[in-house]
Amino acid sequence: MVFQGTVLGPMLWNVFYEDSSLAIRSQSFEEIVFADDLNAFRKYNAGTPNETILADMNSCQAELHSWGKANQVVFDASKESQHILLRSNPYGDPFVLFGVQFDCKLLMTDGVRELATTCRWKLRSVLRTRKFNNGLQLVQLYKAQLLSYIEYRTAAIYHACQSSLDELDSIQNKLLEAAGMTSVDALNACRLAPLSARGDIALLGLIHRTVLGKGPGHFAAFFRADLEARQNGRGKHRLQLVEYANGHASDYTFPGSRPANYIAHSMFGLVAVYNRLPAYIVEGCGSVSSFQAALQQVLGAWANAGVWNWERTFSPRVPWHRHLLTKGL
Repeated sequence: MVFQGTVLGPMLWNVFYEDSSLAIRSQSFEEIVFADDLNAFRKYNAGTPNETILADMNSCQAELHSWGKANQVVFDASKESQHILLRSNPYGDPFVLFGVQFDCKLLMTDGVRELATTCRWKLRSVLRTRKFNNGLQLVQLYKAQLLSYIEYRTAAIYHACQSSLDELDSIQNKLLEAAGMTSVDALNACRLAPLSARGDIALLGLIHRTVLGKGPGHFAAFFRADLEARQNGRGKHRLQLVEYANGHASDYTFPGSRPANYIAHSMFGLVAVYNRLPAYIVEGCGSVSSFQAALQQVLGAWANAGVWNWERTFSPRVPWHRHLLTKGL
């Protein structure tokens, strides 16, 4: 036995815990391990009955418990749960991964509203210091106490519906009102762009990092080079990516419902934005920091010029016939 917190503890635990994955793989599931947290998942066709999926999950769970019994590992039943992620017929309660709440439809509406509720009382605590701080100091306190808490979840909630994200944007708007600043003032004086614009720039930076061949390699499967466009010289720069089509067949499963543009409103929709950025930004920036700094400069230029809807300069939610990128930077 090695006590928790000792130097060899993590290493020995990893060695001891490693073969738990064999029990999961024997049931055609894949495992994701973080410390002693173990998740198993498997992809199914959308038409597979939930009963079949649940039976497979129960078999995988039983096999893992058998491994635990043989290796003196007891799994906490209160932390075990089963979920089927599907828009039309999901199964299971919302669950939390790395501090982010996910619903089984992956709409993220409840997660965003829970985040906004938490941020409201955090903001009230910040605003109680108004008698001691000026506007600039309030913004600095907000950036230190709330901004990282919100942006930690950016990639997970980016595709949520606009009404939910507007509820979250109102947190920063309320702060700027208390600080006596406009959005343009905050951008110029504090380098604080609107939350929606910060999310666009952050995830465009992730795409650019993948194009540069840096960061986790698995992102390359999602952001693939458009070889035909590059060979034919089509597009605004030489690093064109394959764009994703809007919608999916499963969007029509609700009777009388309008197809949801999940792809266009997600990080995959940002691929089209990336393809339309000018060459001097994409090709001229060899690092993520310089790339994002260039985007910030463009955003500031539009803002100070008083251009309508400048906050959405890099948003994939704006129709292309009204998008600022179509007018040229």
